[in-house]
Formats: sequence, C-alpha cells, structure tokens
Amino acid sequence: MADFVYKSRKSECPYELALATIAKKWKPRILMELARGSCRFGDIRYALGSVSDKMLSSALAEMTADGLVSRTSFSEVPPRVEYAMTPQGEALWAAIQPLKAWSEKVSEN
Repeated sequence: MADFVYKSRKSECPYELALATIAKKWKPRILMELARGSCRFGDIRYALGSVSDKMLSSALAEMTADGLVSRTSFSEVPPRVEYAMTPQGEALWAAIQPLKAWSEKVSEN
C-alpha cells in the first residue's frame, strides 16, 4: 500500500491523513472563523471563547506549518499579526462542509 504524505504527516490511509490534519478540537473552529476573512489572534480567541492562548498559538502554528493558514506580521507599533486561510485551507474547508451537513442532519434526530 502506498503512503500518503502531507507536509510532516504520513499515513497509509488517506482518510487518516485528512482527519489528522484537522483532528484537534480547535482547528475546525479556527477554519470557520478564518472562512469569514482574515483575523487577528485576539479576534480568533474571542470568537472561540474558552480556548487558552497556548492552545490557540499551538493550533495556529500547526495549521501554518501545514499550509492551511497564512500568518502576516505588520511592522507597526504596536505589532500586528493577521491570520488568513490559504487556498489549501479553503480547499479543506470546502471538503469538510459535507461533514458539517451530516452532523446537523443526525443532530436533528
């Protein structure tokens, strides 16, 4: 069986690879926020509610390393950083929309 590789992740199963990319609790919610447009760290933290700074920083760093999110630093005082979804992130967001629809459907029952 062929190995499937994406960035630093490797799996024998393409489903495992896809799910591992968004497996952590906050990653789908971060994508949901970024689907609305670029955001600053504080805006994302506020939208997610109970996420810690450390957890959010870790998730954003992983998503940036995976090519799903871009991080832009502006040379201003005070410093400003904005996060945005990359085309790869947008493709993933589109791919997980059927999961959202399925979840909403089964939650109705």
